[in-house]
Amino acid sequence: MSAEILLDRQQKLLNWLDANADVLNGAVGAQAQWQIDTVDGLKEALLRLDDEHRLLDIGIVGRVKAGKSTLLNALVFNGESVLPQAATPMTAALTTLTYGETFKATARFYSKADLANIEHAAEAYEERLAALTAEELRRTEGRAGVDPARRRELAERSARRSLATNQPSLQASHEQWEKITASGLSLAKLGEEAQLSAADLQELAVLLGGYVAAEGRYMPVTKSVDIQMPMESLRGLRIIDTPGLNDPVASREARTHDLLKCCDVVFVVSPAAQFMSQEDLDVMARITASEGIRELVLVASQVDNTLHGSEMQASLHASLAGLRRELAGHARKVLDGLKASNPEVGDVFQGLVDKGEDAIIHSSGMCHSMSVEFANVADWEGGRLNAWDNLKETYPDYFKDDNVGLSRTNLDQLANMDGLHKVVEQTRLVKAKVLAARRQDLLDAKHRKQVELLRDLRRQLSLRRSDIGEAGLTDLKKKKRALERLKLELTIALDDSLKTIKTKFVNGLRTSMKQVIDAAYDTAGADVHRTVGNVTTTRREASDGAFNWVARKLWDGGYREYKDEHCTVLPAAAKAAVSGFANGLRTDLDSRAGEQQDRFATELFADLLALARDKLDDELDIEAVYASLKSIINSVEFPAVALRAPIVKSPSTAKLKGAAAEAFLEQVKDAVETLREAADAAAIEHVESVKKAIPRSVAGDFIGHVQAQFDALQVLMEDAERTRATLARMDAELEAMQ
Repeated sequence: MSAEILLDRQQKLLNWLDANADVLNGAVGAQAQWQIDTVDGLKEALLRLDDEHRLLDIGIVGRVKAGKSTLLNALVFNGESVLPQAATPMTAALTTLTYGETFKATARFYSKADLANIEHAAEAYEERLAALTAEELRRTEGRAGVDPARRRELAERSARRSLATNQPSLQASHEQWEKITASGLSLAKLGEEAQLSAADLQELAVLLGGYVAAEGRYMPVTKSVDIQMPMESLRGLRIIDTPGLNDPVASREARTHDLLKCCDVVFVVSPAAQFMSQEDLDVMARITASEGIRELVLVASQVDNTLHGSEMQASLHASLAGLRRELAGHARKVLDGLKASNPEVGDVFQGLVDKGEDAIIHSSGMCHSMSVEFANVADWEGGRLNAWDNLKETYPDYFKDDNVGLSRTNLDQLANMDGLHKVVEQTRLVKAKVLAARRQDLLDAKHRKQVELLRDLRRQLSLRRSDIGEAGLTDLKKKKRALERLKLELTIALDDSLKTIKTKFVNGLRTSMKQVIDAAYDTAGADVHRTVGNVTTTRREASDGAFNWVARKLWDGGYREYKDEHCTVLPAAAKAAVSGFANGLRTDLDSRAGEQQDRFATELFADLLALARDKLDDELDIEAVYASLKSIINSVEFPAVALRAPIVKSPSTAKLKGAAAEAFLEQVKDAVETLREAADAAAIEHVESVKKAIPRSVAGDFIGHVQAQFDALQVLMEDAERTRATLARMDAELEAMQ
């Protein structure tokens, strides 16, 4: 297929997807599923492949921490750490390296849309984290001997581990959004990009650190970096370092794939300890099938990490040879599976299988760095020192501090930069052939994807048409006729049931509320009684007669004593008893009314649902009945119990006695009686309000609710012919594109 025909069909496909997305919901998903390129992006890639004088494009792909940056630093910068290692997909910028007359770079920042997508993913992470934490807390509920705070801490830790494993993109987005927020950077002030220039490589590395290093000032908002340097190793090349697989930034991933379309060879970097993982296979399948890449180089990185342990041999060369055989065997096994799942590009993977061990280039950027810096071995620290100590311990005859020649020779063997440079140079030599083949490979890949998409879309249309037919409309009409026949019978049955349950509920509510009032009244009387007491006083009165007069004069005699009993009351306690009566009564009445109302709703729902099942049988979807009854019951609003407590005025004295006590006690008793009468009246009013709140009939609402659903379905089915015509037209348009 020619480029003109391919581009024309691509535009038609995109127009079709855009015009019909609302008719066929799956069409939107299909565009992402099949990686449909924009016409401009595809045209740009084809034009670049037409340019025989263009740079040779080398792509570097692999998951995060696969050693891509270390490998590039070794391959291009002779081991200097110009490109920082990325900790997550978010700290890895899309990077291109090309030759230039001076040391300079362009750092491009996230757009507003990019930031919105990252923030949305961060919010999704928080929601998922909360849900997983709650789920873990439920699972561990009741576990003995664990402090609640500690249990929550462990639950959240488990949830974070689960997200890190199963949804790494969400986790990366959350971490990046936190960095963006903490940075305080303003894109409005930064603009779209920043231009960097330096006098030498070291100065450029320092400047780049501010944009792509994990702790760089502008790292949180840097999306990509284009670097140019006057280095002979870059002449005629453009190296594209991708941010890792499954990039969570959609626009950056799209740009990555636009660049990969133009790649003449792609290095798939995979750690030797986890060689050719499922992530690696996914990206290989995608770039070969979707982007037409046919020149793949399998790089087993970080090989120095795998040459330790009891299974290794005393000879470094024997251990390395054994490791290469093991890697080749594993690669052959997984590539055979990849051929089966991607038969259209199976020859690409078969070519790698046929090469055997020669298809795999082992490497170690760390070993190259140590070889270059061996003069400073005494100053090594961190990862470099650990790697060196491990090599000396495992292979003491090959790595020695005091034998520069021996050590560097063996470090270079593990680094294997010559093998990588050889692939690049071989690709340079066959550049013209590669360019011609790449253009056709890309056209073939895009043609296959178009055909597959057309086939998938037509299949979806066929399924949609089969869902819409005369049978559905006929069945709907049959159900409606059955509903009309049952309408009268169902109305009588439902309303009779409602009347019975309503009467039972009202009577039960009236009795229950009276019981609450009587019990509260008795309690209040007892509480008031406990505040009442008695006090005895003694008084003397003079007795009549001369003798008594003389007695009073001589020895304080001549008197008669009387004992009087007086009532006492504690006014504050009595007032508190009245207040407690009022507050408790209001609460208890509301609680009892709520219990009765819940019981009423439960019984009504159960009875009406049973009636609906019995009367409608198979004539109606029971789920529709269920939803309808629930809606009716939820619409009934019961009023709250209205009750106001009387005011009792109490004196400031702590205890009253005699007439004052009796007068106050009478006031308290009147308040209690008044409150009881008010409660009786409020209960009667509440019961009457409840009777009015409960509808006289539910049948009409129920049938109307259900019938409305069927009316809506009938309208949909009456549009069936029009919908089928639309789908037929859409299918004809797709057929014309094939």
